[in-house]
Amino acid sequence: MSYTELLERKSEILKKTVENWVLKENRDGLNLQEAHIYQNILKEFHQNEHELNGVRDEEVVKRQDNGSTEKEDTVTARKHEAQTA
Repeated sequence: MSYTELLERKSEILKKTVENWVLKENRDGLNLQEAHIYQNILKEFHQNEHELNGVRDEEVVKRQDNGSTEKEDTVTARKHEAQTA
């Protein structure tokens, strides 16, 4: 499992947990301890989302760099073929 997949899975779990806490808050209200736990889970969820977005951005940049390198290699190979032909 890649790091991105791990963060995605963690995000899904945290999102479901936050949803459950919101339902509990709307249904019964939260005492101070529960409110504290809920706030910490919400913070962790946002931190995880931020990190996941950063990792995804890095992957996009890497793919773009690899794509441009492949294009440059193709252009160089074609120039070499034209010169040798």
